[in-house]
Amino acid sequence: MIKALAFIHKMNGLSDVDFRDYYENKHAPLASSLLTLEGYERNYVNSKLNPLYSSLGSISIFQYQSMQSLEVVGKEMSSSAGDKLRNDELEFMDVSKNYHVLTESDQLTKKEFKKKIFYPLKNYEDLNLLDAYDGLEKISDNLLIEPNEIISISEYGITQGISLEILETLISEHPRAIIASCVN
Repeated sequence: MIKALAFIHKMNGLSDVDFRDYYENKHAPLASSLLTLEGYERNYVNSKLNPLYSSLGSISIFQYQSMQSLEVVGKEMSSSAGDKLRNDELEFMDVSKNYHVLTESDQLTKKEFKKKIFYPLKNYEDLNLLDAYDGLEKISDNLLIEPNEIISISEYGITQGISLEILETLISEHPRAIIASCVN
């Protein structure tokens, strides 16, 4: 599976709540109506829990079964549908900060999670770094198709069995880990 992970930044001065409200109630329905999306998920970042990522509003995941599926969406984004979406983005995003990465992803579980952790990694040796934490279940390694300083963005589901103490320890030991609330 191919996943495009889009790092979507909030417009300056926009709260987490207002960003999520606009994205869920206006932008996501618009995108779903204009594009051929095989999988579309928004993972909202809480700026208080993620101080290193305070301007990041969402890690949005677009899933494709093949490069041909991705090309279909690319063509749609080159049309007037793409223009409509780009104009709408200006209403709530800091578009200049947005970026995306393409990954090859083997889904390790089909479970859906309400909360997730995304962890950008620079070394293959660190792919299982968070596996030792009770209350996390790995979803995918999300290996970048064109790695740069980052080779992977590991994706974990947070189970209901995780303790606050474990979560606080994880955040303290791995400040680059991004905690997000998931909407499919």
